[in-house]
Amino acid sequence: MQQKDRNDAVSPVVGVMLMLVVTIIIAAVVSAYAGGLSKETTKAPQAIIHGSYSISEGMIIEHTGGDPVGTPSVRFLVYPAESFGTSGHAVDTVNMTSLTDKSGAAWLSAKGSIGVKTFQAGDVAIIRPPYSEGPWLQPSAHSNSWFNNSANLGKTFMVVMVDAKGKMIAKTEVTIES
Repeated sequence: MQQKDRNDAVSPVVGVMLMLVVTIIIAAVVSAYAGGLSKETTKAPQAIIHGSYSISEGMIIEHTGGDPVGTPSVRFLVYPAESFGTSGHAVDTVNMTSLTDKSGAAWLSAKGSIGVKTFQAGDVAIIRPPYSEGPWLQPSAHSNSWFNNSANLGKTFMVVMVDAKGKMIAKTEVTIES
């Protein structure tokens, strides 16, 4: 009788296991690399703002802390808070040419030139009446109808600062005063 060597099948099993391990490692590396490509590397700055609004005095938005924000790349959105009931879908964009700083320098001129380049802690953005020089909100079907209405005194609206891609930088709730 001949005796068979039981180690004949070990080599193919080890080879298959090594190939599986190498394949799994390559798949993990490719997946990690491809996943990293889809993620955005820059994040929006984060700031803290506080706002006040008076029908007679206008709106003041104060940057109270956080990152400095480049003004050419931001927008302010306003929409009614819950105190208005079901009108939360009405989102307006602030006309950036209506914003000034404390000294009266415009954030953005009507011709598109930038006057105020950064909005940082301690800075104030102001929108003063009269609004006859131009609307402080971009024209829409409901612009100004709920802000400058004395029936809405005491109600609140939200002011949201977003970057050029629409990512939120800051948000505050503002009460309508006389």
